[in-house]
Amino acid sequence: ITAAHDVGHAFDKEEVIGQINGGISMGLGYGIFEEVSMENGVIKNRNYDTYLIPTAVDMPDTNPIVVEHPSLTGPYGARGLGEPVTCAVAPAIINAIADAAGFYIRDIPASLENVLSYARKNVDTNTLRGQ
Repeated sequence: ITAAHDVGHAFDKEEVIGQINGGISMGLGYGIFEEVSMENGVIKNRNYDTYLIPTAVDMPDTNPIVVEHPSLTGPYGARGLGEPVTCAVAPAIINAIADAAGFYIRDIPASLENVLSYARKNVDTNTLRGQ
């Protein structure tokens, strides 16, 4: 994943790179892994043995790019970085799946099970339409 972010003034570039990598990890979890299971209004997967989050082995190669264009309004020229990194990852995953599979996933996480479910629906729909 290549992630370029305008951070304004980076006080510590290594820390900024770490925050970009952390945001990518969180976005990866949001886009592929994390799903809350409910039953009768109670969360079923309340522990990390059943609620999946990305680990170090799940992380793709990353190429964080730190763009410095100082802000006129932020403290000492800085800009916020936390959420912007995370927010871009899930849509990028969904678009990559659509590009590869030819259909869009309309819900996240785009787990293997959910993608296969959408694939079955897509095949059934196209078969019914004679496509």
